[in-house]
Amino acid sequence: MARTTFSTDALLDAAREVILERGPRSATIALIAARAGAPTGSIYHRFASIDELLARTWLRAVRRTQQVRPAGFDPAGEPVEVVVELALALYDHCVAEPGDMLLLDRLRREDVLHLNLGDELIAEVGRSDEQTGGLIAELARAVFGRAGKRETDLVVLALVDLPYSFAGRYLQARARPPKSRRDRLPDAVRAIVATRPHD
Repeated sequence: MARTTFSTDALLDAAREVILERGPRSATIALIAARAGAPTGSIYHRFASIDELLARTWLRAVRRTQQVRPAGFDPAGEPVEVVVELALALYDHCVAEPGDMLLLDRLRREDVLHLNLGDELIAEVGRSDEQTGGLIAELARAVFGRAGKRETDLVVLALVDLPYSFAGRYLQARARPPKSRRDRLPDAVRAIVATRPHD
């Protein structure tokens, strides 16, 4: 009988579903293996522990989000409209890949940093943070002329929090948001980043 090979993505998908259903603290190798229809040995062959598997699941979702760009994206365009375009692209990603977005809401960066991880994996989380922080700071400088705490907070609100909140209630119900949600997002984003932050 041919031996079934389980891809890393299939195991991460199974981990994501268990996390969403039961929460990260209740996720176990046995539950994830059962969800994937795989022997536990297939998981331990790829991941040293449940903590590593949780962190890898989180990192995959973060990296997919970091790669989101609209078609024909021009990062040198008018700064406010660049933020609008990126926010719309992230909204579309939320709708197309709700599992990843719900995972990032359920398993937070702070949770990941409290896992028992090796130095290499901790460094990967750090590099992911640097990439995200670098983009936020770059956009804040382009829009506001500086990247202080107020400015970066506003960019996070416009670029990350708004797209997810516009779709979140529907994603939680495993439903598709109405078109009006996406249509209203650009004006909401502009209302945040087209005005200077208060000191």
